[in-house]
Amino acid sequence: MAHAAPIDPLFAVLAAELIGEDPILEEAIAIAVIEEEREDRQLQPTRVLQYVEHTIPRYNDREFKAHFRMEKATFETLLQLLQPHLPTRTVSLEKKVLSHLWFLGNKESFRSVADRFNLSKGTLHATFFEVCEALKLVRPQIIYWPNRNEQARIVEGFLNRTGFPGVVGCIDGSYIPIPGPSEHRADYICRKGFPCIQLHAVCDHQLRFLDILTGWPGSVHDARVFRNSPLKQVLENGRLEEEFHLLGDSAYSLTTYMMVPFRDNGHLSEEEANFNGRHSSTRVVIERAFGRLKAKFRKLFYLDMPLVDKVPLVISSACCLHNFILVNEKIDVEGEFQNEENVDDPLPIPEDAPQAVNNAAQLKRRRLANLLA
Repeated sequence: MAHAAPIDPLFAVLAAELIGEDPILEEAIAIAVIEEEREDRQLQPTRVLQYVEHTIPRYNDREFKAHFRMEKATFETLLQLLQPHLPTRTVSLEKKVLSHLWFLGNKESFRSVADRFNLSKGTLHATFFEVCEALKLVRPQIIYWPNRNEQARIVEGFLNRTGFPGVVGCIDGSYIPIPGPSEHRADYICRKGFPCIQLHAVCDHQLRFLDILTGWPGSVHDARVFRNSPLKQVLENGRLEEEFHLLGDSAYSLTTYMMVPFRDNGHLSEEEANFNGRHSSTRVVIERAFGRLKAKFRKLFYLDMPLVDKVPLVISSACCLHNFILVNEKIDVEGEFQNEENVDDPLPIPEDAPQAVNNAAQLKRRRLANLLA
C-alpha cells in the first residue's frame, strides 16, 4: 500500500480556510508540522552552545583541573607556548587546545567531543591534529635528555628516595591499545593478546619523561625497540658518567649504562636477592609514570583510531602534556597514585634466552650489590 506524501503546512492552512473546519484535515496539518520539525532537528545537530565562551570561564580551579587535567595557570602558560604554532582563522586558540585536552582526557568519540565544543566532526579532527603537530614542534623544550648537571641532580633524587646509587632514569615499555589495522594485523598483537602500539620511555625520580619512543607495533620485544632507538646511541657515545646508569628489567641486556636484575635461577644469594628487591622498588617509578600518563589522559587506555600512522603523534602529544604539567605544577608524586589502574607487567624472558657477557658491567653490578647489602 502506497503512503501519501507529507502535506505542506502552508497548503494545509490555506485549504482549511477555504473549506472550513475539518477534523481529518486538522490532524493532517498537525502531522505535517511534526514531520517538518523532525526534519529540522535532523538537519541541525544538537550541540552545546557557548561552552568555551560562557561555561568554562565560570569553572573554579578545581573544576577546571578535573575537566582539563591541568590548572588554569598551567593552561594559560601552555597557550603562550603553542600560540606561535597554531593558526586561529576559524577556531580560537583556546577552543583548539581545550577540545584537545578534553578528547585526550576522556574516552569519548570525536563526534561527542565535537558537539560539546560546537564544532563539526571534521573540524575537530583537523584542529586536534593541529595541536598534536604544535606539541611536536615544542617537544624538544619539554622532553629532553638531561645534561651532566641535571643528571647529578636526578641521581641525588633517586638516592634520597630509594637509596639506590647512580640512577639517572628508569626504562620500560607500555602498551597503548588500538583497533589494529586490517593489513599486517598480527604484527600489532602484543603478548597480552590485543593490538597495540608501544610507548618506550625513560623517566626520572619525579616521573618526568627524559626520552620517549613510540610507533613500534605491539609484537616487538622491548629489547629490540631499545637496540634500534636513538637513546642507545646516546648512551653508547658516553652521555652518562661512568658511575651513572639506567635501571631496566630483565628484558634488557646488562651493560655499564644499564643495570638489570640478577637472573633468578632459584639459587640467588642473599646479596643478589637484596639487589633485585632494591632494583625493583626503585624501577617502579617508570610504571608509576605510565600509570599517571594514562590516568590523566584516559584516551590512551584505548586509542580508537583507524589511522595507525597518526597514533604515535597522539601518544607523543600526551607525553608532552604529562611533562608540561609536572614542570608547571606542584604535584605530590609520592601520594598521588594509590588508586591508579595497573599498567604493564614485566616482560617475561625465556629461561634459555642468551645474555651477552659484559665483564665490566658484571663487576659494576656486583659492586652495587655489595654497597646495597
